[in-house]
Amino acid sequence: MTHPRLLRLANISMVVFLVVACGALFVAYLQEESVSLGMTVFMHITLVISAALFKLAYVVRLIAQDKLGLQLV
Repeated sequence: MTHPRLLRLANISMVVFLVVACGALFVAYLQEESVSLGMTVFMHITLVISAALFKLAYVVRLIAQDKLGLQLV
């Protein structure tokens, strides 16, 4: 996989995992009364996993930026 493609994939992954985390936060904390206990537990687990995958995507983004000679942000 080329480095520009890896950078693009990492950026898209970060956005996707951020949206998933926000959705899980909304359901787990703001819609807690209207969903089942199992769904609430699932949303809490989803929140932890999506946060970990977001961080992994960020590390991949940093690696791609480094290989392309771009400033690390």
